[in-house]
Amino acid sequence: MHTWPTRVGSVLHMLDPAVGPRLVLERLWLEVANWHTIGGIWLHIRSGHMAPAGTFLSGESIPNATEVAALASPTTAPIETDGLPVVARQLRDGNVPIATLMVSHKDSEDAAAFIVDVLSRWCMDRLRLQLEASELAEENQVLRGALSIEVKQHDILTNSGVMQSLIQSAVRAAASTATVLIQGETGTGKELLAKLIQTHSHRAHKPMVSVNAGALSPMLLESELFGHARGAFTGADHDRRGLFEVANGGTLFLDEVGELGMEAQVRLLRVLQEKTITRVGDHQPINIDVRIIAATHRDLAKDVKEGRFREDLFYRLNVVTLMLPPLRSRREDIPLLINHFLQKYNRQNYKNVDEVPRHILELLVAYPWPGNIRELENCVQKAVVLAPANTFIDELIPPTIRSYRDTLPAEARNQLISSSSDPAQALSDALERFADTSGPDINTFFQRTERLLIIYALNKERGVKLRAAKILGINRVTLDRKLIEYTLHVKRGKGVVDEPTEDEQDNDSEEDKLGAQEVRA
Repeated sequence: MHTWPTRVGSVLHMLDPAVGPRLVLERLWLEVANWHTIGGIWLHIRSGHMAPAGTFLSGESIPNATEVAALASPTTAPIETDGLPVVARQLRDGNVPIATLMVSHKDSEDAAAFIVDVLSRWCMDRLRLQLEASELAEENQVLRGALSIEVKQHDILTNSGVMQSLIQSAVRAAASTATVLIQGETGTGKELLAKLIQTHSHRAHKPMVSVNAGALSPMLLESELFGHARGAFTGADHDRRGLFEVANGGTLFLDEVGELGMEAQVRLLRVLQEKTITRVGDHQPINIDVRIIAATHRDLAKDVKEGRFREDLFYRLNVVTLMLPPLRSRREDIPLLINHFLQKYNRQNYKNVDEVPRHILELLVAYPWPGNIRELENCVQKAVVLAPANTFIDELIPPTIRSYRDTLPAEARNQLISSSSDPAQALSDALERFADTSGPDINTFFQRTERLLIIYALNKERGVKLRAAKILGINRVTLDRKLIEYTLHVKRGKGVVDEPTEDEQDNDSEEDKLGAQEVRA
């Protein structure tokens, strides 16, 4: 047959990767049926790859199609059958078969091979588009999370059992109308916990207003909280609403409540008792409905004994008390937080600092962090900004942290120094210890190592399978198969978890339906 090359333009115009396989084959058949040489077109897409999956047929059916398809190779080639001759090809994503194409013909092998080749190109283009859509969907979800003021339970990064218990208590307290007092050292994340309570409360659709009582003078603080009337003081040339009125129906987060002066404490007590406020310089009470979440780094019970804080106000605030532990009491969270801040400041500064040597990590974990999470964040930010390459080097650690190593006991200091040895030597030592305890079984070692590396990658990328697969050097399909093989459950935003939730199972199912498949990086 010599007329089919003149139809190339028409065929290529029909192969839109945004169109599903059934419609593509129907359009294609309307064209090739006029050639009077093509018998039928058969396309089988395996589940878990392109969407939708299944078998699609145009023209005449191919006898014993499934058996013939099993003979297809990754290259376009003819296969002899009892019926019409067939040209077939198996499509692969890396080493994983994803689809099989077959075209039967009467007397033109070249025409059938052309159809197989152009349909193969259509399949790979469709797979690429679905991958790009998946990546854009993930990026969109991350950006939406960055814009949202809501704080979910998994947004507070922790592996600490104490913190998990505290978060559960905060969520339970959120469902009530009780005043909450959050106590903890500076930099432990008191405002983040307050936002978590607001998000899970019935006031989540109302505003949350924050004010730091320690940053304002007593007179200015009263004006900020309660507002003022025109002429109340010099410069008050108009009526002004206070933060209680702005937050009406919602939540007022009163940070550093221990810094309130005695007069402001009396007025705050009146608000809690009577649910009314009076603007400075006015006598007209205003009804309000505001939930107060207070926070302080001070020991209010001690301040009450010493007469610096009103006892009646303390008991009004101390309905539900949440004690945030300092970072040195939950050192298991430090690697998780370091990874989070690395990703955050890499994005902001267009850097790629993703390697933290083990001896530096151990030093950061051992350091007591008197400034808590805020101090750790500043340390990581400095390292990202000043890093000459993609490695967190010793010179980027603040001198106060580096000098802490010298104050450690000799045994602990030697352990930190020894951990900075050559990684290859450290791996060799670890392998020797493994072989001594478990035996030199290579299969057992490979399985355990592979499982540990998959867990590490998923935790590092906070459960985003696409990114984890890329740093592991495998495709998403292979990663999903390994998760089933090793019985691992993944939670987006966190990493590997003990058991999956219904939401996670629904998300995975929806992702499969949308064809959100990833290919080898």
